[in-house]
Amino acid sequence: MRRAPLTVILVLAVAALVAMAFFDRNPVVRAARAYAEEVAAASAVLYVSLRGVNAVLSTAQEVEVGGSLVVSGSVQPLKALEPIDDTIERISDLVFSVMVVTGILAVAMGPVSATGSALIALAALAWVAGRRLGGGPVAAALTRRLGWYGAFLALAVPLAFVAASLVADRMTAGVWAKHDAIVREITASVADQAEVSTGQEGWFAAMAGLAGDAERYQTLMGEVFARADDLIGSYIAILSVFVFRIVILPLLVLGAFFVLARGLAQRPSG
Repeated sequence: MRRAPLTVILVLAVAALVAMAFFDRNPVVRAARAYAEEVAAASAVLYVSLRGVNAVLSTAQEVEVGGSLVVSGSVQPLKALEPIDDTIERISDLVFSVMVVTGILAVAMGPVSATGSALIALAALAWVAGRRLGGGPVAAALTRRLGWYGAFLALAVPLAFVAASLVADRMTAGVWAKHDAIVREITASVADQAEVSTGQEGWFAAMAGLAGDAERYQTLMGEVFARADDLIGSYIAILSVFVFRIVILPLLVLGAFFVLARGLAQRPSG
C-alpha cells in the first residue's frame, strides 16, 4: 500500500465512503441479507409447526378419556406423551434462537459492511496523511491492518453468506426432503392435511373435530407416541440444516477469509 499512487488511494477512499453511505444498494450486501431473511422465514415456519405440535401434546396430557373427552386432572392416560412434549418444546426453543440470530444477521449485514467501508476509507486517508507527514513504519503497519480488517468486514462477511447461499441448498436438499417427508407423514396421521407440517390451522381444526371421539383421539396420540423417535429425529435433523446453513457454512467461509485478511495485514511492507 505504501508504493501505491496517491491518486489510487484517494479513489479508494472515495469509493469506500460511497459504499458506506449507500450500503443498502450494495448488491452483495442485499444478496447476503436476502439469504439470511430466507432462512429466518423458514425457521419461523418450523417454529410455528413445533409450537403447534407442542400445544396439542400438552392438551392431550390434561384430558380424561371416557365416553367423551372431558378436561380433568384425575385420570390422565396420555401422560406418557410428556417426555415427547418436553423434547419438542426444547427443540422449538432452539429453533427460536436460530430464528432470532438469523434475523439479527439480516439486520446487521448492512451496518457491518458500512463499518468496514468506513475503516477502509479511514485507512486510506491515514495513509495519505502519513505520506504527507512522514509517518514511520509503525503507523504504516497500523494503517495496513486497519485497511485489511475493514475489507474483511465490508466484503468478506457478506460474501461468506452469499457463498453459503449458492451451495447450502444443494448440500442439504436431500436431508431436508427426507426428514420433512417424515414430519409430514406423522403429523398427517393427526390432521389429514399436508399443511400441518408447515404449521397451518389444519392441526387445530382436526383436534377440535375429535372432541367427541375419545377412541380415535387415543389412536392418533398412540401413533404419535409410537413414532416419537422418528418425529423428534426429523425435527432435530431439520434444525441441524438451519444451523448448518446460517452458522456453520458461513463461518467456514468466513474463517478462510479471516486467515487471508490477517496474513495480508501482517505481511511485512516491502
